[in-house]
Amino acid sequence: MGDLRPAIGPALDAFGLSATITRPTPDNTPVVTTGFWLAELQEDQPVGREFKKRDPRRVFVVPRNAALPTAPSGSIVAAAEYEGGDVKSWKVDGFAQPVEVDTWRLILVPA
Repeated sequence: MGDLRPAIGPALDAFGLSATITRPTPDNTPVVTTGFWLAELQEDQPVGREFKKRDPRRVFVVPRNAALPTAPSGSIVAAAEYEGGDVKSWKVDGFAQPVEVDTWRLILVPA
């Protein structure tokens, strides 16, 4: 049986926003890509480094490919929240589930 997940291409075509991702040194060459926002994550308990915070976490989905093989915590993402909106700086704070082979689900916090 083949992979039953829908391809990311149609979602990027419909909802995609331009984004520039700059990873920490030594891989700090900016990568221009396209991604889209998912609904905010709202946990009952705080998680990760933001243990004392209960703010919703933002999830930005980008393709995992040769241009962006990694997107470690601390990477900076420059992207608008909506088409035509102001570009803001975000910091990768972790990864949302599920982990997939063809996408990164980046948990972003304001940088």
